[in-house]
Amino acid sequence: MSKLEKDIKGREYIFCKEKNMREYDCCNLWIKEKVLSFNKYEGAAVEIFNKEVTEYFTFTPQFGRFEGFTDLFNYIEFWLKENEILITSVDVSVCELSALIFKIDLDTMELGEEIERISGSECFTYGYREEEKVFFNQDKEKDITAKEWGWYEVSYDYEENEYEDIDPQF
Repeated sequence: MSKLEKDIKGREYIFCKEKNMREYDCCNLWIKEKVLSFNKYEGAAVEIFNKEVTEYFTFTPQFGRFEGFTDLFNYIEFWLKENEILITSVDVSVCELSALIFKIDLDTMELGEEIERISGSECFTYGYREEEKVFFNQDKEKDITAKEWGWYEVSYDYEENEYEDIDPQF
């Protein structure tokens, strides 16, 4: 088994000699091509928003402004705290990316130009709130209800469009 190595920024990777590639947790670095390719659905197009704030960014785990972050919601919580924004006051839209590829400077390990971005099939909106969870307690052989705070998907109820089933070409 290959041993873990560290790059100049302290990120761990496994070097794959056959492919001349570094395998990081969230992406692969192709040495010869100087290209960093994020694993499917690791990168995301993100919007944090409420009535006063809108922040857009592309989440590139472990790289760029996201060094030290592999989890998107950990970064969002950090960003909200840094900007003194109440966590429960925002919604977060996350559009998964099936491909996200950047040029990279091998000397500095800084991201360069974005080469390719392909949206995934899913886009979700989350809010930080308390939800009721039901767990089965094997000792007592019954369901136990508990409340937990966390990021949960938000669903908006839109009025049904009365013209929804009409062919749009007419």
